[in-house]
Amino acid sequence: MRSGKKITQRQVEASDLYHKIAERVDLFPYLEDLFDSNDTIFKYTEKMNAFSMIQADYLMKNRIQNKNIFLFLTKDKKADYYFCRFFPEGKRDYTKNQASWTLLYKKKIRLSTGEETILYDRLSKK
Repeated sequence: MRSGKKITQRQVEASDLYHKIAERVDLFPYLEDLFDSNDTIFKYTEKMNAFSMIQADYLMKNRIQNKNIFLFLTKDKKADYYFCRFFPEGKRDYTKNQASWTLLYKKKIRLSTGEETILYDRLSKK
């Protein structure tokens, strides 16, 4: 359930564990770019990464600020939306042994206006 409560950057930085997530927080301004990119998309199979406890349906690998970024998408079991987890590549490559998909079409819808933007289209014949 979404509470509508906002957490400020100051509150996050006040956490004793902030040093463990600081690099992820720094990536927030690039979140839309991560979703909009046409980089590699994988159907994520958890069994192929036995060392990880991450549960996800899809994995996107993008390059931001000269770093590989992994973005995991997971469908909420009770609602019709996805949530994500993302972080820079460390010692593990989560794409290893995952099935890579070829992106054919990608559209972005701005919820506030309903405006649609086609980000990628390999289906249309030119």
